[in-house]
Amino acid sequence: MPTDLSSHYVLLDASGASATVEGGDAFWSQPPGELDRFGRGWLLSEYTFASDWPQWEMHPEADEVVRLMSGAAELQLEGPAGIQAIALRAGDAYVIPKGAWHTVTVLAPCRMLHVTMGAGTQHRPR
Repeated sequence: MPTDLSSHYVLLDASGASATVEGGDAFWSQPPGELDRFGRGWLLSEYTFASDWPQWEMHPEADEVVRLMSGAAELQLEGPAGIQAIALRAGDAYVIPKGAWHTVTVLAPCRMLHVTMGAGTQHRPR
């Protein structure tokens, strides 16, 4: 059955099995104990953005891969030397290092594919 990665995530677990779970706020608003049941699985998701992200996020357990499917965006990474801006155009992919706080500024409406280990993900206001 086809899956809409903008409303559901495909969860790939360490055993090689996959499952489809409700995504977006329905996923991330679950209490930490519920999120822990997904363990160290990888989440595949896709989002459309017309405006800048309202928050920073950080994944402490693993790197994250993002691929800009269409549009234009600037990925901002916070590091010891300050904020690093990475311009992304359609087709570009970038590996965000584990533990790096990051956010996105939208330069033109865009679609992004994310491959993320969700365990321990943190958010803070932009």
